[in-house]
Amino acid sequence: MSADLDQPTSSPPQTPAASAKPRFGQRPVAPGELPLIMRKHILTGALGNAWGNLITGIIFIYYGNAIGMTQLQWGLLSGIGSWMVLAQPFGALFAERIGTRRLAWFWPALGERVLRLITIVGAYVLWRAGHPGAYLVLMTGICVATLSGNFANAPWFGWLATIIPKDVQGTFWGRRDSWISVVVIAVSLPSGFIMDLIPESGKLEATVLILVFASLLGFSDLLIHRTIPEPPFEATRKNPFQEILKPLRDTKFRPWLAFVASWNFGMSLGGSLCTLYFMENLGFKNNLLGGMFALNVVGLVGTSLAARRMGRMVDRFGIRRMLLLGHSFWSLLPGIWLFASPRSAVLVIGLASLVGGMFPVAANNAGVKLVTRFPAPQEAGIYMAVSTMVGSFCGGVGAIAAGTFLGIVGTWSFPVLGFVVSGFPILFMLSFVLRLTSVIVLIPRIRPKGAVPEQEQPFMLPMFFESLPGINRVMRGRIAGQSARRPAAHSQDSGLPPGS
Repeated sequence: MSADLDQPTSSPPQTPAASAKPRFGQRPVAPGELPLIMRKHILTGALGNAWGNLITGIIFIYYGNAIGMTQLQWGLLSGIGSWMVLAQPFGALFAERIGTRRLAWFWPALGERVLRLITIVGAYVLWRAGHPGAYLVLMTGICVATLSGNFANAPWFGWLATIIPKDVQGTFWGRRDSWISVVVIAVSLPSGFIMDLIPESGKLEATVLILVFASLLGFSDLLIHRTIPEPPFEATRKNPFQEILKPLRDTKFRPWLAFVASWNFGMSLGGSLCTLYFMENLGFKNNLLGGMFALNVVGLVGTSLAARRMGRMVDRFGIRRMLLLGHSFWSLLPGIWLFASPRSAVLVIGLASLVGGMFPVAANNAGVKLVTRFPAPQEAGIYMAVSTMVGSFCGGVGAIAAGTFLGIVGTWSFPVLGFVVSGFPILFMLSFVLRLTSVIVLIPRIRPKGAVPEQEQPFMLPMFFESLPGINRVMRGRIAGQSARRPAAHSQDSGLPPGS
């Protein structure tokens, strides 16, 4: 890791212990421990995302289709799974009640991994035995596992917010995303290559073995996570409904929630079932290696190249600007998908994935920093939970709407100007319009009180290309000129609410 993380500029946030003896292995964290803690967070993030990519990605889609899942059932699974996010606020409140975020995260996260493994193996056994309800077992088990995972999500973000200093959070998160991309590529490519080598008669068994291997990566993530310390904090007994309503009543936070709701509905309408379209309509089911390369590898390469720079840009240029930059390019994806055909699928979908790997990482990085730094540190978990709950609920509505629409239109299609218009292209067009509208109308209303002083926010895009010597010299001269012209009053902190 580079010096910007090895030598943090501030100490991790600290919260007073509830008693003289820290509970559940909690202890104060010294600034000198931060480099190792950050490295562990990067390693666990890489393992956890490798697990998540395999356990929910194109190989899992192939597995589900093989045991009889339909488009409507995929839509229901995606929608209901999104609604399981309603557990997140209760996970945050449970962590506050017992006084430890680490345990409130660990056991539900372990439960999710165990349930997914049992469900995948169990549904395969039932399908092999000829049981017609194998798909129902798969849907039920995955939904329960998703519920357990969502219960664990908010305590994890609260735990992160108590350790990572806010002035390097964007940079840290970008570096983490870069390493995640490298590791996910390292496990995705061999998996796709193996699947293409295996005869059709043995592909389903191969998917089960790959998903079992993915589960081992997920368990390794948990074991390493247990070595990361948690600063002690005071257990509280608050009214759970009042705590859940607090972010909703926060008038300064509502513009973000409105954007999250609109964006996730539009994104899910076209994106929740897009992999089915790529598999069935563009032929990726017969070219899993090519499909995995276009869908995963290209995007992850883009993420690995851009994540660190985007992370520094979040710290330097502020949250709202990076939200606008990231989501503007992210909204283009369904428009690019419309131009893909079976012959050009790998190229066109690969181009979309490259855009989807570079710019959503900026949007997500900025969003995480906004939500975790907007409230006081002890409230970061509940704010993150409510934000995710609102977004995922609307995303679930979009997924179910997409699945229902596809179930109604079936194989209906008609040609227009050389393009074949059918259910999926209509969803992609609607998704593109809704995403772009959300960016143009709602992001300007977001008023994050960012931790970056205004004099450090001159402009955005040049920093992305600052590795080019000529542009770098021009950019540095412009920054110096803008900084010299700014009045001293701008040096005042335009930061987050007191306590963050």
